[in-house]
Amino acid sequence: MKAARRHELRENDLAHALEAARDYFDRHGKKIGLGAIIILAVFTAVSFGIRSRAASAVDTWRRKALLAFDTYDKGKESLASLAALEKESDESAFVLQCLMDLGRNALRVAQLAPVPPDAELNETARGAFEELRRRYPDNPLALGAALLGLASVEENAFLLDGNASHKEQADKLLSEVISYSLLTNVPPMQRMAVDRKKALDATFTKIVVVPPVIVPPPEADASPSVPLPTEPAPAETP
Repeated sequence: MKAARRHELRENDLAHALEAARDYFDRHGKKIGLGAIIILAVFTAVSFGIRSRAASAVDTWRRKALLAFDTYDKGKESLASLAALEKESDESAFVLQCLMDLGRNALRVAQLAPVPPDAELNETARGAFEELRRRYPDNPLALGAALLGLASVEENAFLLDGNASHKEQADKLLSEVISYSLLTNVPPMQRMAVDRKKALDATFTKIVVVPPVIVPPPEADASPSVPLPTEPAPAETP
């Protein structure tokens, strides 16, 4: 009997709840519908934005992969395109890779110049490595690449102007690679820095190329030749 009564009460409560819900939707149905539409629109916009950003990121990486640096002229064009891609991206991993590639390939293309190294491209490399160092100071790979790259920039600058201060700056950069605690987890970079530091004297020795002395061939004797005397021919017998 009590169970039946409880069941009846639950049915009455459910009916009352449904009735109350129906009255609420009758009074506020338009507002609820508008809210649902707004939520759906926001969700659609966010979803579309996420998909668009993902597609844009894929396209950006694809465009970067198509760049070539195998010749001087083509390399200069690709460096300009790479710098533009770096500027227009806000993806941290992509920007990091762009700066590393920009510095490394600028050094490479600078050596392909008709009279290497190209001073302008050497400064392009400097700017890329300095930006890499500034933006990613806590990334060991980025920091090591930046310091070693800047040391190479100083080597090229020495070849261009012969200023001994470039050796001091390169020595400082390589010492930073060796001593920086963050780079203890990147031993190949530290070993490279040690080897390059040992070779600083040879690297920063100005080589003077002396053109070979061309010895002209001996001149032929210009005096007129004197014909040798010849014996007279024997007289004919009558």
